Amino acid sequence: MCSFTFRLVDGGLMFLLLSLTRISAQREMSLNPTTIGHYTESPCKLFDKYETTVTEGEALSLPAYYDLSELVWASVTEFTWYRNRTQELPSSEEARVHHHGPVLFFLPLLFNDSDQYYTYWRKAADTCHIFMTEVIVVKAQPFDHSVLFNDISESADNIAIPCPDPVEKLCQDGKENLAWYKNFSPIPNESERNLLVYGASKADEGIYTCVCTWEHNGTVLNTSASRRLKIRAPSASHPPQINLPRNGSTETTDLYTTKKLRCEAFCGQNIEDNCHVWWEMNGVKVCSQQQGYSVNTTSEVEVSSMRSIFTAILTINTVTMKDLQSKFTCVAMNDQKWIYAVVTLKLRGFMFMCLCVVLVFFFLLAAVAVKVFDIDLALFFRGVFKCYGRSEDGKVYDAYVVYQMDGVDKEREEKVYHFVSSVLPNVLEQKCGFRLFIHGRDDLPGEDRMELVEDCMRLSRRLIVILTPSSSTWSGSGGQGSCGQWGCSSLLTTAEDYDCQVGLLQALVHSEMSVILIQLGDMGEGGYTHLPPGLQHLVRKSSPLMWQEGRRGSMLPNSSFWKRVRYMMPWPRHSTSSNNQLMTVLCEQSDGLRT
Repeated sequence: MCSFTFRLVDGGLMFLLLSLTRISAQREMSLNPTTIGHYTESPCKLFDKYETTVTEGEALSLPAYYDLSELVWASVTEFTWYRNRTQELPSSEEARVHHHGPVLFFLPLLFNDSDQYYTYWRKAADTCHIFMTEVIVVKAQPFDHSVLFNDISESADNIAIPCPDPVEKLCQDGKENLAWYKNFSPIPNESERNLLVYGASKADEGIYTCVCTWEHNGTVLNTSASRRLKIRAPSASHPPQINLPRNGSTETTDLYTTKKLRCEAFCGQNIEDNCHVWWEMNGVKVCSQQQGYSVNTTSEVEVSSMRSIFTAILTINTVTMKDLQSKFTCVAMNDQKWIYAVVTLKLRGFMFMCLCVVLVFFFLLAAVAVKVFDIDLALFFRGVFKCYGRSEDGKVYDAYVVYQMDGVDKEREEKVYHFVSSVLPNVLEQKCGFRLFIHGRDDLPGEDRMELVEDCMRLSRRLIVILTPSSSTWSGSGGQGSCGQWGCSSLLTTAEDYDCQVGLLQALVHSEMSVILIQLGDMGEGGYTHLPPGLQHLVRKSSPLMWQEGRRGSMLPNSSFWKRVRYMMPWPRHSTSSNNQLMTVLCEQSDGLRT
């Protein structure tokens, strides 16, 4: 945008020379004088071209050229004006459209004045220049933003808005009236050439218009000029920080495909320039339109945080082996610091292979962990999903305990009794929530022994067999009975012998129960040969769990021994449900005995 001023002496008036937008400069272009002018002696050449947008109903003074001093002070000056090359325009002031030398006047403008206007300037006998100006007339309503002068963008508290030169020159002698408008509403008591805005804020943004009202040959004319005020947020420059890429990172790609690399840097708040980002390949800057590569640079200010982000996107049109062997450097620089980040390319297949190796290693590690910590994992998930462990199966007891007391010495008997009556209930029942059936504690006086054993065995989910060193009853050498293929015969008279027989029958013949073998003490030289064949069969299938009394942590549920016992036990259930079932069964048995 360029402003022009011309003082017309003969008419006694100062006219507005509106701001003109230069479209192009085409110099020394020969035109045929027989088609566009009166100068047939020598050809006239197009000197320059302009374009201006004005508002219908206002006065306009249109200069032929921005440097009027060169036109006015030439030795020979003769001007002729044409509309659209064919219609010659008059110089009489009585005409609405007329010219005074190098200036064409529209008093006022009409909408149909839009056209191309040519000025022929003959400054010497053999020199002729042509100036062409395209006038675009827009309607006054609605407001057309194309008539705006340059915007004012400031971040200061107090801002001066100058009236554009054409209107300011027109009203500078004080013989005319100057008024200011904001967003087309009058601002009272403001007639100065510079409008001052104190304590400027976002609310002061808008379109400011200065209007000069003047008179020519009894006709009142208005000439206005508008410009927009923008309030910029305060800016602060910082040393650049590269957001993308990370220095030393690797990007995956495929051969013979297109790859884009993004270089993104933060340079401060509300910074529109003074920060530069670019890409280098092996230390050489990549040009914007280099063969096989292109770089697109942009900048933006985030609305919420006012952070200024500068971006350079490198596009590799076709990835080759050369690119895989190159180093791409994202560079960010301002007047405070210079930083960079290097990125390389790798084939996607290589990364996939690395991922497969990692996954295989992970699964192997997981398999080893499951193998080593299988019992701990099983107990952990039982605790997590204990409410969904098993469905109702009609059982009351989690385990039926079988142990041998006859035929053992007093010391061994005390140890067995202590383990069965104290250790087992303390850990499995009180700390782990299991329910056990133990004779001497859970049977009722007067009950039928054989019927009670069979019923309670049927209501149990596991059979716990306590193994002790050699005794006459287990081995059958005591003369009180004999042992058959699966265990002790029905001729055995002790309650424990009958428990053994029924439990082994349930576990081995009917396969209705799982057996947990717990060994107390060393079996001696004979090993397990003193046990009935059925128990020996179970020992061969699953090694007994060795109880070591007095060992540190032996009474803790999380010790190795009790973890294995708990692992072989069924999932513990809610005590309320088991108690209800137990009370129901015992009541039914009591009713049967009374009957």
